[in-house]
Amino acid sequence: MLDNNYTSIYFSSLVDIIKNGDLTTRSRYRLLRQLLEKVCKYVVRDEVVQFSNLFSRLTFICNRYKASRVIHNFRMVSNDLLKHDSADLEQYFATYWMDVNDFISYVFSVPVPDQNRGFYPFPIKRLELKHSEFEYIIDRLRVSVVDIKENILYCVEENSDRGEHIKVQINEEGTNELFSSIDRVWDGAILHLINVGVDEHLIYHPKIFVLEPDYLIDVSAIAECFQDYGTSSLGFIKSKFDEIPNNKHLLLGNFANAVMDELVGAADASGVTFNTVFVKHFESYPFEHTACPDILDIKQFKQYELDCETHFNTIKRVYLEEFVHYGIASEGDINLEPSFMCNVYGVQGRLDLLHSVKKDELKTTIVELKSGSTVYPDDGVSVKPNHTVQLYLYHLMLSVVNNIPYRDIGNEKYLNGFIFYSKSRTNSLRKDHINLRRVQQICELRNRIVLNEQVLKSDDLGRVGALLDFISGENIVRAPNLNTRFKELLYKQIKGFTEVLDKCSELERTYFYSFVSFIAREQYISKLGAGEYEGSHGLASLWIDSAEVKKDKYSILCDLVISENRISEEEKLIVFKRTLVDDFVNFRVGDVCVLYPRNDESDTAVKHQIFKCTIQNITKETVTVVFRHKQSSIAYFSQYRLWALERDSMDASFTSMYKSLYAFMSAPKSKRDVILNVLPPRQGIDYGFYKPTLSVEQNRILNNTLSTEDYFVLNGPPGTGKTSHIIKELVEELYKNTNQNILLLAYTNKAVDELCGAVTDALVDVATVDKFVRIGNPLSSDSRYEGNLINTIIKRESDALELSGRKFTRNVLSNIIRNNRVFLSTVATMSSKNDVFKLKNFDTVIIDEASQILEPQIIGLLPKCRRFIMIGDHKQLPAIVVQSDALSKTNNPLLEQIRLADRRNSLFERLYNFCEANRLDYAHDTLTYQGRMHREIAAFPNVAFYEGKLKEAFTLENLTVEAKAGLSRQVAPLELKSMENDRLSEVLAKKRLVFINVEEYQAGQQKKTSESEADLIIKILQKVEQLYELNGREINLRKQVGIIAPFKNQIALIKNKLEGSGISNHEDIVVDTVERFQGGQRDIILYSFTINEIIQLDGVVSLNDDKTVDRKLNVALTRAKEQMIILGNAEVLSYNPLYKDMIMHIREVGGYFDLDSL
Repeated sequence: MLDNNYTSIYFSSLVDIIKNGDLTTRSRYRLLRQLLEKVCKYVVRDEVVQFSNLFSRLTFICNRYKASRVIHNFRMVSNDLLKHDSADLEQYFATYWMDVNDFISYVFSVPVPDQNRGFYPFPIKRLELKHSEFEYIIDRLRVSVVDIKENILYCVEENSDRGEHIKVQINEEGTNELFSSIDRVWDGAILHLINVGVDEHLIYHPKIFVLEPDYLIDVSAIAECFQDYGTSSLGFIKSKFDEIPNNKHLLLGNFANAVMDELVGAADASGVTFNTVFVKHFESYPFEHTACPDILDIKQFKQYELDCETHFNTIKRVYLEEFVHYGIASEGDINLEPSFMCNVYGVQGRLDLLHSVKKDELKTTIVELKSGSTVYPDDGVSVKPNHTVQLYLYHLMLSVVNNIPYRDIGNEKYLNGFIFYSKSRTNSLRKDHINLRRVQQICELRNRIVLNEQVLKSDDLGRVGALLDFISGENIVRAPNLNTRFKELLYKQIKGFTEVLDKCSELERTYFYSFVSFIAREQYISKLGAGEYEGSHGLASLWIDSAEVKKDKYSILCDLVISENRISEEEKLIVFKRTLVDDFVNFRVGDVCVLYPRNDESDTAVKHQIFKCTIQNITKETVTVVFRHKQSSIAYFSQYRLWALERDSMDASFTSMYKSLYAFMSAPKSKRDVILNVLPPRQGIDYGFYKPTLSVEQNRILNNTLSTEDYFVLNGPPGTGKTSHIIKELVEELYKNTNQNILLLAYTNKAVDELCGAVTDALVDVATVDKFVRIGNPLSSDSRYEGNLINTIIKRESDALELSGRKFTRNVLSNIIRNNRVFLSTVATMSSKNDVFKLKNFDTVIIDEASQILEPQIIGLLPKCRRFIMIGDHKQLPAIVVQSDALSKTNNPLLEQIRLADRRNSLFERLYNFCEANRLDYAHDTLTYQGRMHREIAAFPNVAFYEGKLKEAFTLENLTVEAKAGLSRQVAPLELKSMENDRLSEVLAKKRLVFINVEEYQAGQQKKTSESEADLIIKILQKVEQLYELNGREINLRKQVGIIAPFKNQIALIKNKLEGSGISNHEDIVVDTVERFQGGQRDIILYSFTINEIIQLDGVVSLNDDKTVDRKLNVALTRAKEQMIILGNAEVLSYNPLYKDMIMHIREVGGYFDLDSL
């Protein structure tokens, strides 16, 4: 209740202001403003939430007490008195004075005293602030820019059926003058126009412009550009390269979020204890706690623990008391870390907490938890600018999802928001009401970020360098009246960042700028698509592609019905029933997906809250997904019957490359010179390795590898034993005969699984519980090696200590790291685990399948180890890149001198070519004996791709009797007994290399499926089973057969046909792309080319730089050990010279057949 005793003081003060003839007009306005401020602060004094300014307080009070909003007119005028003429201010003052009287009267429910009423003016006059009078208002409009002339944009509406131009006014004072970025838009640029007035001349006057709204930028990244020391889009660029620090403050933030998770997820939040949450938090971030420099000694750690407890107590109190005050915890649904994508404002983000309750209207409340400091000095009410921006952007995103009109975005009836400062023991919940000018500033900065990205991806190294050079203290630290010492500290930090590039050579800067542009372009395409033939829309396909297109691409699992919902339990999973009979798609276990409600064809991921999840299991009947967080309520899931899953695309891989690239520039110059081919690698002292059971070639290669000082590059063609022999021998030698620490890396989790097998074989007789440590995720790792995962080892140690009454400590983890010498991981995971390198010095890093790794993905890791060994084959598949061949070329003489002509190629290939050209035999070599393929299968790829240098391992001289017998299959004839009068059976029984011509030419359709080839695959598999049974031989199709297809559509079609085939264990037969088969092998490989049109050929070819090797074809033809069966349209395929040569070769050896003849 409000105390009316104060009203007499307020009214008396008002009389003093208007009667005092000595005051200037502006002084009267100031005093009136101060009084209004005082009144408002009193009115909201008992509110749990804190308000940062008069605008937010007035908005709250008018909503709460239904007071007239005319008071905002005075607030607006008094915000900046210097903008208005004194004479104007004088004639309006009496009305504003009256408005304050009436405001007090209404809020406190008391009449205005007669004395005050005696000063009421007539007529009433208020300053009419500039408002455009429009014929009508459009909430939002999407257009494409055609031209710009004299502050008019000429655009085409997206939904226009005639393509007529509309005129859009820009740089309009009082409407959109903040959007200077629009002066730099380009023809074809997409704009979202928000809150658009249309005048009588049909000229459009938007309040907000959003440039390229389908290019989603993280809310938090935009918000961090708004700091108390200044606002700049350059902060976004700098953050790309900054290493994420491991410090006490970051750990406190993670702890605060963990507390909220526990409270929301608990059946009884009052029973949640600090110790329980703190132990869980410690176990979730073992490396970070052990390596954090702020808490290394016991005293520092104890203080950190006390700080965590302070945060815990504040969060728990606010959750149990103040949340209830606002109805957040007592009714409705609370969702933890809900995610949203917004293609209206061009942002995406994950909130900390979202509360929704529906009575007459849906009301949503945002709570963003902040463990850091409040504003300095703290007035108890203000919100830091970056936090305010974050809150505003969440408001904008939710206004779109909840269909809140633009004019009602700030209306707390529909949407409310709080910043929760857990470090502040009082006034922890604070808010800042949304206002137009701030929204405009935020959207303008986002536009500038997009413009900067255009520069970065331009490949104009001069412009790229100029933009990066613009990063400086003067251009980022721009706030006036900043504390001198604080300003000097900021300048020093920024100078430390820029000095790294300033000290680089011209070659190094060119290298850096070139790859920055390459990464920016790759990221841009991954978000928006390539716009080329059959190119996807990237992440934007989630809302741009129609449901029909998605189904045609087999990229959506829709009409899913929840059969089991355990998201509120420890499993954090949901099991969906697949309801569509013909819903065959190409999803895999481990795929990261977006889940959202989809109850009609128009529903897309941008119209709802989305859930990030991972596929745990998928069958024809069900799909099971696992979530990051458990949710306290499942009510949200009960609102919708049907759900959809689509693949997610994340920025993490690009962020990692930027940081890796900058880390390399920060590395010692001696390391940079060797990796950039400025200096040759050093030749080490002869190691003296020799093992009598190995070949001359293997002994030579292993000895040179072990002798290297800087690096060794080993080219291993298919089946030459790169992993199973060379890496196994290296690990065994280094582990048993040296004290070196070894790190083994690969690009894919599948390749790391293979490395785990090689290490297990190498250390089979080593008597330790953990022969190696794998850093990774259980969902992405082979279950055979689950016991070697770092989290499993920690859990095992923790449980053992608990049984003996002891605790798991940082010393225990340090001992685990110290006592283990072999570590395995993917490149991506290790790039995000910088703390491991603080706890462990690695002597040798071995990178398998190195030819699949882009330079920026690996280059930051290499200087952290004493030496590295790269093993791969640059004639097999390179890294997956979405930009075109032409865009990937460097076209730069400096870079071409160091053999960097194409950025799609790997560092492995560049170093190998350098060593080969300079005859540095001590630093590179090639394996030439392959033990995989039968010689009839190997014949064509050997000649076509390896200059005939490959030899069968069967021909090695020093083979043991057992090895010779095992390899005899490489030269043995295929002599199976076939079924009578069955031509296909005869072919499969006698021929090791087969091409079946399938004439399914479908002009103009450009389909990515072939029904005939899919049917033939099923027929072949059925025949193979019958053949082996007829010959008394066992066959396990899951282990012995692999099916390759270039298109996901064909893969999905084949899988669908397998499900209805009656073939045993059909669900376990691997059907996948060539990329997924690299590094793998099967006894029998079936390759479905699926090419129906000549134009499709370019999409399945991956040529090397000199156009002599098709790397995709090479991989496809070299996976089979015993039999290679190829299906395709010979006429269409023969338009490609290499394919034509292959078909001619198969004809010559008698393996070519027309489908009709079988």
